[in-house]
Amino acid sequence: MSTFHLWLIPTGEVSNRLAGVISDLSARYGGPKFDPHLTLLGKLEGEEKSLVDLAKQLARALHPFEVRLKKPGHEAQYFRCLFLPVEPSPSLLEAHQQATQIFDRQSTSSFDPHVSLLYGLFPERVKQEIINALPPDLPVSFPASCLQLIRAASTNPQDWQVVETLDL
Repeated sequence: MSTFHLWLIPTGEVSNRLAGVISDLSARYGGPKFDPHLTLLGKLEGEEKSLVDLAKQLARALHPFEVRLKKPGHEAQYFRCLFLPVEPSPSLLEAHQQATQIFDRQSTSSFDPHVSLLYGLFPERVKQEIINALPPDLPVSFPASCLQLIRAASTNPQDWQVVETLDL
């Protein structure tokens, strides 16, 4: 059974730049390729048409805002192997709150916004080497003006499909 996810996606040059870094790292370290994104709300279940309608409602309720990226970080989790933490601005926290309300979700864990750069399980030393070798001109912010609803048939990014792209 598929699950669905709501992403804020960078656009334009920032998207191209982040996609290039993700592609380079996945090729170099054997991780899967995926599109740059910030998960606003994940692991949604339900009928696709209903979820699209709710995503449209959310997109109408939100206004574009700036997403600020911090220095790279890493964790011992596959999907948080290497990432850019995101400053939890009032606008981003409000967007997350509106998403949880519209999708009638209770937040079971804290919202920890980030933009992943590499998925996988690597030793601490390797992750630190990767961070030290990252391009110095990584984007520091992007306008959040686009929301995507993603269908995930599995946890493999090859099985993720864009269902709907909506402007805020």
